[in-house]
Amino acid sequence: MSHRDKSLAKPSEGLETDTWRRLRHPAGVKMRLGLWLMWGWWSAALIAVGQDAVVHGRIKDAATGRLSPCTVSIVDANGNLVVENDSFRSGFRCAGEFTRPLPAGQTRIRITRGFEIQGVEKELDLATGGETNVTFVLLRNIDLRKRGWFAGDSHVHMLHGERAVPVTFDFVALTARAEDLQYVSLAQAWNLARPTPEMLEAELRPRSAPDCLLTWNLEAPKNYYKGDAGRCLGHCWNLGVRGRTTEGANVIQALLDASAWDYESEKPTYLNFESHRLIHAQDGAVFYTHPARWWLGAWGGKGGYPRTDQMRVSNMAVELPLDTVLGPTFDGLDVITGPGEFEANEKAFQLWALLLNHGYRLAATGSSDACFDRPGGAIPGVPRTYTFVPGQFSLPKITQATAAGHTFATTGPLLLATLDGKPPGSVFRSGNKEHVLAIEGWASGDSFGGLDRLELLRNGQPDKLITFSNEPTCIRTNLTIRESERAWYCLRLSASGPKRKVAITSAFYFEDEHYRPPEPVSVRVDARIVDADTQAPLSGSLIEVAYLGTLAHDSKRVGFGGGRETLIIPGTIRLRAEVRGYAPAVLSPILENARLMAFITQLTDGDLLDWKTFERVRQESSKVELLFKLRKMKP
Repeated sequence: MSHRDKSLAKPSEGLETDTWRRLRHPAGVKMRLGLWLMWGWWSAALIAVGQDAVVHGRIKDAATGRLSPCTVSIVDANGNLVVENDSFRSGFRCAGEFTRPLPAGQTRIRITRGFEIQGVEKELDLATGGETNVTFVLLRNIDLRKRGWFAGDSHVHMLHGERAVPVTFDFVALTARAEDLQYVSLAQAWNLARPTPEMLEAELRPRSAPDCLLTWNLEAPKNYYKGDAGRCLGHCWNLGVRGRTTEGANVIQALLDASAWDYESEKPTYLNFESHRLIHAQDGAVFYTHPARWWLGAWGGKGGYPRTDQMRVSNMAVELPLDTVLGPTFDGLDVITGPGEFEANEKAFQLWALLLNHGYRLAATGSSDACFDRPGGAIPGVPRTYTFVPGQFSLPKITQATAAGHTFATTGPLLLATLDGKPPGSVFRSGNKEHVLAIEGWASGDSFGGLDRLELLRNGQPDKLITFSNEPTCIRTNLTIRESERAWYCLRLSASGPKRKVAITSAFYFEDEHYRPPEPVSVRVDARIVDADTQAPLSGSLIEVAYLGTLAHDSKRVGFGGGRETLIIPGTIRLRAEVRGYAPAVLSPILENARLMAFITQLTDGDLLDWKTFERVRQESSKVELLFKLRKMKP
């Protein structure tokens, strides 16, 4: 038996070995724990019959010497990739030590851990019936935590809905550490009946570590208009939300109740911005995800919708133009979702640039949409968001800094940029002063190549391009910027290779003394209040109601007489009409605007990239007539 170190090389794809498949069992973790206890006997038996070799592997952190969680990819002598869990098909997760029976012969073992740590690989020539002990040492190319940059993924589903693969909290925790994520914010659904914030904290906190916080969130709002997957209002993830309101309401349930999922056509309709309001009231931040994603597929046959074999199924953020002109009511959007969604991600970037070009300051983020119950779906952190937080890490700090745009999103390359020492999201006065843009970049440690190009973008368009012919694994340079106009800049760093891995910073803003953020649209409401049976005009009160998810909060009250009243209100507010002796009624100036809702729910991804769409939404939402038909209460 012999082994040798070699440079990182791409393993061939393959199936798991027959031997290891025999070791797997539907009972999952419980069964495997039993197998570990039997290992001493089993290893001896394997060697005795001379059918397989055995490999004992240890993975250590170079700085601490301690065992390191990681991903292990073993390509055995038959060319098969060893897989342990169907939700992860690129190898298996490891807490720092593993033992595997393998066919004798040439075997390649590759160890990776996220983007900052250099992957290592060894080739072993396993002898029949022999045992091999091998140690791997993981070295950080760069420790971004020490620089104040923390990586996380807040769009991760424990149970997305497929439920094709059993999932445990322990496996999620091991995966998060193996991907070297400082935090993972785990979304619905969970392995809990009727989950509460307290139940989730009880599961996640004990499984957290100083270098890997597990917390919960929701992909919410995750809203289909009247349960129609062809008319998706848009999906968002949130971060840092307190689980109980001051009145004790369960925020998880309030957010779930405010979103209509596929086929929930009878569910009361709430708009995304009403969930955004609840998230912000609970000290959280909210970000649109995969805003330009759609596909053709079969849908229907439930909820009163006919079966269609080729329908445009949408995850698009068609409500985003409304939420923009009414606020914005959200903090940013993913410029990267899913590592291979190149066209949708490019359109997401163009959408973000469009919003910034019209004066909105929104963070650029990235998330994976990982789904642990889906075969091959348990890969959080590709993409991931890095956020700059000076001092010690905390979830509230991360939430605030991410909303402020102190971020870069990446599928691999690492990109640190400061302008005059300040991170992305910072604001500078335009003029003749020269500003120093300091840039550092690294190729991902789990990659096989180096860096390909660095782009400086001004207002979303190329301003400077630096190409690297020798594919370096790290770069460092300074650029100078002198900006006399209102503008914004960001950087994009691309890696070499077919996977087109990329990192994108949030924006650096230049403003003059005339800059003002866009004013939210106010709605002129012409309200009529009549008896539902006689159409006679009524007199009473109109109350402005702010919905936080499904939770109603009253604010201003205005009296009216003669069945009419005109008000100027925020578009995010509903109105409740109250008349003595009548049941009150609540109407929304947006939902009751049939023309506006028809326009919004039929938008395409091309429409999202056209500013005329936003202008029309602004126009259509600025004035509405509301007819309250009140019915007398029974004595």
